[in-house]
Amino acid sequence: MRDSGLLELLIENFTDQHDVTIEYVAVGTGAALELGKNKDVDAIIVHAPDLETEFIENGFGIERHTFAWNRFILLSYEEFNGSVYDALNQVYEQNICFISRGDFSGTHYKEQAIWEELNTTHNLPLDEDENGIHPEGEWYNSIGQGMGATINMAYEKGCTTLSDRGTALNFIDKTDLKMYEFEDEILNNPYSFIPIQGKNDAMSTIFASYLLNEGQEIISTYTIGDELAFFPIDQSTEELTR
Repeated sequence: MRDSGLLELLIENFTDQHDVTIEYVAVGTGAALELGKNKDVDAIIVHAPDLETEFIENGFGIERHTFAWNRFILLSYEEFNGSVYDALNQVYEQNICFISRGDFSGTHYKEQAIWEELNTTHNLPLDEDENGIHPEGEWYNSIGQGMGATINMAYEKGCTTLSDRGTALNFIDKTDLKMYEFEDEILNNPYSFIPIQGKNDAMSTIFASYLLNEGQEIISTYTIGDELAFFPIDQSTEELTR
């Protein structure tokens, strides 16, 4: 969300309304959850629902406030048809260069989930190591970096990568990669704000309320290159797949 520019806009608008300063660090979901577990932050914004639920059930977070949606997409020089599963199966079968964030972010967890589904449906062989769950082959590159760096490397090396829609829109004009959107349900990408148990509960609650109310107008009208980058929480999943 940081790379799309929306987070900065939401924070700027919120701090203009309240006598508060917000400092944040942009990391992947896995790292954000660790910061939350260690109580190094007052709240986290993440996009990996299963991990978020576990985080709250284990007593680290107070409540999960889903405040925005978008979709995961593929960026590539290749031609893809069908579903995202068809596309990544094609990547595997044709040894198409693929760049993975490899940083256990929400995007990386989603990528692993797609590979695991292909393992089930297409018997696609997978390996599991320090880079997570992934196919084997020199065509697969795990770089352990953020979304912006991953897109830039895909562009420079002529590779394919998985990205959230917001960041992709912010980078697409700087590359000649093609953006592929699919209707598969697995690509739905909810963003949630989670206050940390025992930290600055009062201000975190105020910010959560802002995201779920005034912030919704900003989210629903935020565009990049005349394209909506995110969707408000009252928009249905069906609308998100259009």
